[in-house]
Amino acid sequence: MIGSGLKKFAEANGLSVGGGVGYGNLRGFQTTLSEGSGFKQMIIQTKFPDVEKLNALQASLNSVNLQREYRVQQLSFAPNGVVIVFFDNPGTMKKIEAFTDWFFPQLSETGATGADICPECGEVLDTDGVWRMVSGVAGCYHPACAEKISQELVAESEARSQADDGTYVKGAIGAFIGTLLGAVVWALVLSAGYVASLIGLLIAFLADKGYDLLKGRQGKGKIAILIVSVIIGVAAGTALSLVLQIVSELNQGLFPPGWSYADIPEIFMICMEDPSISSAMISNFGQGLLFAAIGVVLFIKQAAKKVTDPKMKELN
Repeated sequence: MIGSGLKKFAEANGLSVGGGVGYGNLRGFQTTLSEGSGFKQMIIQTKFPDVEKLNALQASLNSVNLQREYRVQQLSFAPNGVVIVFFDNPGTMKKIEAFTDWFFPQLSETGATGADICPECGEVLDTDGVWRMVSGVAGCYHPACAEKISQELVAESEARSQADDGTYVKGAIGAFIGTLLGAVVWALVLSAGYVASLIGLLIAFLADKGYDLLKGRQGKGKIAILIVSVIIGVAAGTALSLVLQIVSELNQGLFPPGWSYADIPEIFMICMEDPSISSAMISNFGQGLLFAAIGVVLFIKQAAKKVTDPKMKELN
């Protein structure tokens, strides 16, 4: 995604905005601008034919405290470009502007391939170059090169699908087993009088791990299965916490003579008829879902990335 600050920066530098990113020719290089929670990102599509000049650029970068001067959290070189991640807080846009003025002239001096070169074939672009985006990175390609990449992505997706011999049923069983293990921990924590967001993370982790260990299918259905599993885990853990409390009171002899472990289901139902107990259970369940949501978001996002095949998106 891209916010107002990067949009203004993109427009001021002649870039386009679309597909949730800013993209175009920035100071002579194909560049993609995007942002997320707490960061802004700049990705430059280029290649470095002169290794010595690239080493000189890296030495220049190492001589500067990029985090202090420009709020650069990460700057990494790849065979097909450069990724720069900025820490995002008030004033970061001015730092990005200053970094752009400082960095791009040095990048040009290395002889790195510019915006007039197709990232796929390395040949000079004609006037009919087309902008496309793959995995959040925009680039300008020859139409034939763009079509080639699109077909390759489709073929890779089909190959992964055919190689995936897992099933949703096995995955659901694994996720259910994992979430029940998390439910036991949740119940023990509740019985001890605590509520911890870390348990939500644990339930999500165990559900995800169980799904993968039993070779669940890596498709979009995995997301729904993980969500349902976490809800079941929180509900089961909340109910189990009351069962543990009943067992504890039976052990202490707090029930009238004649009550035993065999009566736990009946005792449980009687307890749930008590407004104060049922209210506390609902509250614990609600808190559990809230804390589980905090923990599960990370794993849902990771799972979504795993099951989403990269596709080429048209930008113009």
